[in-house]
Amino acid sequence: MRKDARKVEEARRLRKRGLGLKEIAEAIGVSVPTASTYCKGVFPSGTVRPDPRKAQVWKQVETLYRQGMPITRIAEATGVPAPTLYDWRRQSGLKKNKRTAYVTDELRERIRRKMTVDPDGKLRKKVVGMYVNKEMTTTEIAAKLGVTSVTVGGWLKQEGIELRKSPLPRTREKLREANLGEKRYNWKGGITAERMKDRRSMYMRDARKACFERDDYTCRSCGQRGGKLNAHHVWPLQRWKEWKYEVWNLVTLCKKCHDNWHKAAGGHVKIAIGPFFQTA
Repeated sequence: MRKDARKVEEARRLRKRGLGLKEIAEAIGVSVPTASTYCKGVFPSGTVRPDPRKAQVWKQVETLYRQGMPITRIAEATGVPAPTLYDWRRQSGLKKNKRTAYVTDELRERIRRKMTVDPDGKLRKKVVGMYVNKEMTTTEIAAKLGVTSVTVGGWLKQEGIELRKSPLPRTREKLREANLGEKRYNWKGGITAERMKDRRSMYMRDARKACFERDDYTCRSCGQRGGKLNAHHVWPLQRWKEWKYEVWNLVTLCKKCHDNWHKAAGGHVKIAIGPFFQTA
């Protein structure tokens, strides 16, 4: 660091004497770009001439800049090139404005209308209908409108629509079919019993969840809330398969009551409506 500091000091001293960057680079043993960096802000003696325009407009430039006007617009107002104004700002030590100082709501709206594919917001309204009413995914909507799914998501957010946290049933069905049977990584030749397939199926999981939510995760027999719960088929699924996924055919029971109901009915294939329902 000391060696570099000495080189910087020597480079700046030589620059003030009027030496060129190439001569300075050879004198201190560095490259020309490095010498240029060392000499930044230092000009050869007698070469810097005050710009007459600066005395005339600098106060106006400084006032406008402190008010948040960008240099490009100040250049238009004063007739002084923007690169010159940038040099004046650096020479005067005027701090750079933060972006928020001149990016107004009006400027944001002007940029948005210039860059967006939906300046009037008509597509946004259409996207809401496709997403909410037609239950299309953001990917499907994007493909139909010729935009990206990120853009679709942004439009929905602007309209106050919360994105789905879980895929649609038809999307889940596509995923299920894409990983069914031999296409599944842990496929073992189809050894799972049909009754187990029914109980583990996507449709049964959805029906079971709907049943629990309807009954507030509370056993309809003893009133226990939470714990180990079962979705009991009033009309046994082994005999009435067409009703196996119907929520109206399901009752929330704790495991103990579920076992007691089937015991009272005389088996799992008998219609079990239970010894009693809690009336309180």
